[in-house]
Amino acid sequence: MLTTLLVTFAVTVGLALVVLLSVAAPTLRRRGSRTMARIDATAERLLPVLRHHRDRAAAQLAQRLEAQRHAHRAARDDHGAAQAR
Repeated sequence: MLTTLLVTFAVTVGLALVVLLSVAAPTLRRRGSRTMARIDATAERLLPVLRHHRDRAAAQLAQRLEAQRHAHRAARDDHGAAQAR
């Protein structure tokens, strides 16, 4: 129960920060905020890594789905052949 409470709190605070930054970011950038500069620099470093992981996960998912599709087709073909006998 405590874990659920902590996770809920972390997600709520995280979403609040995202909303706050999405609203305040343009103004902070215009003012030359060092905090926004750090956030932007960190995002620029992390985005290529995150995109790479996303693309790799998508490729793995596509391979798994293709394997499942082949297994389903093979089972269906075997079932059809067994019924024809």
